[in-house]
Amino acid sequence: MMDVMTILAFITAGTSLSMGVISIFIGLRKLSRTDLIFGIMGLCLFVFFILPPAGFILVDYAPYSTEILVKRIFIFGYYALFPWYIRQYTGSHGKVIPWIISFSAIACYGVMFFTGAYETKPVWSKVAVFTFGAIAVYGIVAGAMQYRSGNKNAARWFIVFIGIYSGLFLLTAINQLSDSSIARGIGLKLFYPIHFSSILFALIMGFRVVFDVFDKARLEKVVLARDKRWQSFMHHAPVFVVELDRMANIAYINTFGLNRLGFSNEREVLSKNWFDLLVQPSEGTERRELFNQFIANGTVTPFRQTSLYTQAEKLVTFDWVNFLTYAEDGSVFGVMSVGRDVTDEESANRLITQLKLELEKEEIVNREVPVANGREEMIGVSKALNYAIQKAKQVAATNAAVLLEGETGVGKDLLADMIQKWSSRNDKPFIKVNCGALPKDLIEDELFGHEKGAFTSAIQARKGRFELADGGTIFLDEIGELPLDMQPKLLRALQHGEFERVGGQKTIKVNVRIIAATNRDLAQQVHDGKFRSDLFYRLNVFPITIPPLRKRKEDLPELIHYFIARKSKKYQKTVDRISKADLQRLTDYPWPGNVRELRNVIERAVISSEGSTIKLDWFFTTATTPEATVDTLEQIERDHILRIMNECQWRINGENGAAEKLDMHPNTLRSKMKRLGIVRPGISV
Repeated sequence: MMDVMTILAFITAGTSLSMGVISIFIGLRKLSRTDLIFGIMGLCLFVFFILPPAGFILVDYAPYSTEILVKRIFIFGYYALFPWYIRQYTGSHGKVIPWIISFSAIACYGVMFFTGAYETKPVWSKVAVFTFGAIAVYGIVAGAMQYRSGNKNAARWFIVFIGIYSGLFLLTAINQLSDSSIARGIGLKLFYPIHFSSILFALIMGFRVVFDVFDKARLEKVVLARDKRWQSFMHHAPVFVVELDRMANIAYINTFGLNRLGFSNEREVLSKNWFDLLVQPSEGTERRELFNQFIANGTVTPFRQTSLYTQAEKLVTFDWVNFLTYAEDGSVFGVMSVGRDVTDEESANRLITQLKLELEKEEIVNREVPVANGREEMIGVSKALNYAIQKAKQVAATNAAVLLEGETGVGKDLLADMIQKWSSRNDKPFIKVNCGALPKDLIEDELFGHEKGAFTSAIQARKGRFELADGGTIFLDEIGELPLDMQPKLLRALQHGEFERVGGQKTIKVNVRIIAATNRDLAQQVHDGKFRSDLFYRLNVFPITIPPLRKRKEDLPELIHYFIARKSKKYQKTVDRISKADLQRLTDYPWPGNVRELRNVIERAVISSEGSTIKLDWFFTTATTPEATVDTLEQIERDHILRIMNECQWRINGENGAAEKLDMHPNTLRSKMKRLGIVRPGISV
């Protein structure tokens, strides 16, 4: 009849076999080194307990029989693998200690193998005690590290096991290192008490597999719930979600995308080629090549806009966000794209563009009506104007920097257009920047661009105006409004043709011609310390001063008739005449707002006039006479803005707002009002 120890050994062997096989299977399936080690240790225990002589109690006589030597290969293999199992609880830090313990276990078996005549305390037993003790110390340290790392549940089980193991180790150490009669009695019959830890290890293996099964079931429920939430979102969100595999076949498409394309069931599109199904042949080749580049290079263009044709042959446009998807082995599976329907926005943009083109066409035709000498809108025969135009022609053929000076509304931007038209860069970019209309904290970004991630909303890199103007010309209007701290950066770009984007470190070189304009006295600004002298000299290579309208009054009749004809055509009116009295009164008016003010006055008069003769009574009741004006230009400008603001009931933006009447950007108008101290009545500052 088998004794209790033998029965316990067979139970432990069976548990170790089942748990070892399961762990090896899981390890091979998950490619988990820990599970593989765990499983091999279980098989080592199984062989140790199943081989004869069965049980835990071995009579420790040397020389050892072949059965005992073979049996102990597996128990020492178990202990040699033990530190590698423990290593997972250290966060896999270091391999030196596991190797030392493993070599100690192997050396222990080697010494035992060559042990000769019977010894009460053989030498190899001392090495075995060292091996078991090193495992106990390493296990205690690993358990503490695991507990501190936050994985307390796994650490608790391991610490309990190591605690029991350490107690059995102490019994083994007393047994093998003490000469007491009790120790000798235990040692001769039980061999090593620490072997009983294998029972607990087998139980832990069983618990671990059971807990893994429960944990897997729990995780599957969590994943299933999350998957349901994502599926619900993907199918009901008002965005187009589609995934293509490496061959551009549709692997997934959400409900919104199906409906937007006119399909009723996903079976109509799944596994179909995206480009063959939805892209016109004329565009398919280019898009297909771009997609193949994505797959080959492992990178995608994150933001892109494309158009597709629905089942009803209707063109729809989407803004896409693209990213790669990956298979289980880590290889690129395909491309996932999330699209926002911008069809209506694009239609509106196309309509606006069409209207702008029609308006530009109309303006071009209108310019031909009474234009003197074909000079676009620089109309007049005065010597002062002809002199400015002649200087513009001289400098246009060169690449020299030009500084256009003159009061607000004299036509500095028109003269800049003429210089660009006559220059050798007339087929290159012509970029206009109103420095006075840009908020202070956005000027650098507007001029030089930014890199992706330079600030919170910088989701992609953006070229600045200088970079867009490369090879062409940049027109810096209101240059006198540029803040002092931005002037050195602009100077570097002008002098050396190089700069860095905001948030970037790469130096970008450009070839840009500079045309600047100002309504301020920059020389005085330099004297007052409000403008850098080196930047002033860099801009002031070829200055051109455009005379104010009050100094070229001989041009007024031609300008007045020109604007009457142009605005009449624009508003489909028949106004084509003006009385001599009104013409004289308009000529006598000082026009503090210059040509811009004259144009706005004529436009309003054409709108409000009935019949063929323009009516200006409303203007002369508010207009300032030459004798009543003050000497300073700022006061004239202030009074003019005040008058327009009152007419518009202090509305700045929108149709018939003050900004439109003054032909200014709303931000520029607000800046001028702040500088001139213009505040709406009843509002304190």
